[in-house]
Amino acid sequence: MFSQYDRYTSPSTITFNRALSKYYVTFAGTTIETTVTDKAATAFAWVHDIVSLHGTRSTVVGLDVKWRPHPVPSMSNKSATLQLCVDNKCLIIQLFYMDEIPDSIKGFLMNPNFTFVGIEVEGDVLKLKNEYGLDCSSHVDVRAASVDYWSGKYRKPGLKDLARELCGLYMKKPIHKPKHVCMSNWEARLLNEAQVEYACIDAFASYKIGHKLLIEN
Repeated sequence: MFSQYDRYTSPSTITFNRALSKYYVTFAGTTIETTVTDKAATAFAWVHDIVSLHGTRSTVVGLDVKWRPHPVPSMSNKSATLQLCVDNKCLIIQLFYMDEIPDSIKGFLMNPNFTFVGIEVEGDVLKLKNEYGLDCSSHVDVRAASVDYWSGKYRKPGLKDLARELCGLYMKKPIHKPKHVCMSNWEARLLNEAQVEYACIDAFASYKIGHKLLIEN
């Protein structure tokens, strides 16, 4: 189906394959296979595939975290989901419903061949450590890493700005207010398609920016 909020200039779509229990998010000519889970075995399978494909060379991973908005702006609820994206494969882990974080995820975050990237990613990494005891061996803030591209043009570029400037991914303002999806309930037991699409494309954009900065350059 087409995006409910038309967040991107190139219309994004999302479909669900019931037989495979996977979502397929299409954006900017790429179809991103997206797995949403709170099961250790499913997370293990995703990590195993990624390590098998990319684990012998330096690889960037788009990383993002979502949580239910707190009514007090200065406070933050516990992280509900962790998004990881490599190339056209995305994993959305519902941390909030996991009894225990699987060793596969812990090991993946500490694998020296993977660098985790995102806007102000150090804040997400610290939140994961404080709330779930997760450590991350290598992470890079793509805003800081790309300062030569935007210095003098932006005061503080966001994901949309960097995606456009570095990767030619044109993300436009949503028709609805951002809180329609971004500020929705990420603790929901079943994420809706708009949430899955939103989370997936944010992680994908982070991956593309990180790949441009750290691998292609």
